[in-house]
Amino acid sequence: MEKEIRILLVDDHQVVREGLQHMLGQEEDMEIVGQCANGEEALSQVEMLSPNIVLMDIKMPGIDGIELTRRLKERKLPGNIIMLTLYDEYLAQAMEAGAAGYLLKDTKRAELAQAIRQVHHGEMVISDSITAKPRIEYEERGGKRAKGTSLPEQDASTTMAEEVQMVMPPPIDAKQLMRFISRVEELFQSRILQMVGSWQGDTAISIPLIRATPLASILSKLEEMPEIETVGEQPLTGKVDPKFFRKTESVPRMKTRVQKTFFVTLKNN
Repeated sequence: MEKEIRILLVDDHQVVREGLQHMLGQEEDMEIVGQCANGEEALSQVEMLSPNIVLMDIKMPGIDGIELTRRLKERKLPGNIIMLTLYDEYLAQAMEAGAAGYLLKDTKRAELAQAIRQVHHGEMVISDSITAKPRIEYEERGGKRAKGTSLPEQDASTTMAEEVQMVMPPPIDAKQLMRFISRVEELFQSRILQMVGSWQGDTAISIPLIRATPLASILSKLEEMPEIETVGEQPLTGKVDPKFFRKTESVPRMKTRVQKTFFVTLKNN
């Protein structure tokens, strides 16, 4: 039976790769689909193997882990990236480049496996053993990372969301919308809270999240949905109908939730 999480290992030390393969190969839901000793090889292997997780070192000859992460994200290649390194001082750079996780190599097997599962399900993970200075630098930079569409500069308190609103322009086929809603509920493991709009005009759906989630993680999940053509924080037309948003705000909801709005265009059937 095919395992849920497909992992590509990228490290210039063979003993590290072999150790990780032995360690993670014991997890029932994980499969090591390949090993790479450098960034150049990893670029082609990610495209060929389509892993869910790329577990990589930072310090490598040639293309280092941060530059490799940046290139993988620019090419929109599959797989979430976790840094597994001896160094904690590159936290901010790695997460800004597009990494979803940052762990130190002293991480125990159970903690590593759990972190991989969390990242696979759209969360961001940072090792508890990261020292204060790199964490402060990361927070000062906004605690965000690049992932296709850049997030605007915000206060650190607004980088997490508890509810997501998706606004879609017309026309939308009813069956297509119902299928999309079903996929969104499955993706976020929650139920749609409200739907506002009409087939002739904009449609908005809102879904509460089971836990506060970084905006970059939410955007990453939406970008990977095959039903979505484009997703961003501004409408493609550059225009927003104030009356429509007043209508969405009039629907009863928990005002204490931090809500984030994304503008989504669905692919044509």
